[in-house]
Amino acid sequence: MSEDVTGGTVQAGEASAATEKTDSQAEHMIPKRRFDEVNGKLKTLEAKLAEYEAQQMTETQRLQAQAQAAQQQAQAAQQQLRQALAEAAIARAAAKEGVNPELLARLVEPEFDENGKPVNVEAAVQRVLNAYPQLKPAPVQVAATNPGRTSKLTMDDVRKMKPEEINARWAEVQAALAGN
Repeated sequence: MSEDVTGGTVQAGEASAATEKTDSQAEHMIPKRRFDEVNGKLKTLEAKLAEYEAQQMTETQRLQAQAQAAQQQAQAAQQQLRQALAEAAIARAAAKEGVNPELLARLVEPEFDENGKPVNVEAAVQRVLNAYPQLKPAPVQVAATNPGRTSKLTMDDVRKMKPEEINARWAEVQAALAGN
């Protein structure tokens, strides 16, 4: 059996070595059907893992978006509260000064403490009123354009009066006597 390989035949020593190699490889080989089964399970598990990671990513992103929206709502509510507190403080200061609170609210810029409460509002109102004195109300002067009438004395009134009262109101008493 020791022929040359030139005609496509294998020498006897080489043939036994090739057979041994194939036998040892065959021991470590997995049948194709089992390979396909395991490979299919691997692909299924990889797909499930990718889907789970995608769900977790979107859940995380959803929670982050909710947290951001809640934070924005809280900031807006806090800003509205600060504005309402400032307007109330300005209205109180305006009432003390007798000034329209809407005008002052536009001109006064209140300062806030670390708790968000307005501070030094009255001082700010005074600065605005000193800068714009025309905002202060003019003092009310009551002119007697139609003075109240004094009631005319009647004879009954004169009879009830003491002599001192008659002397003090003698002109009215004479008018009452003349009217009778």
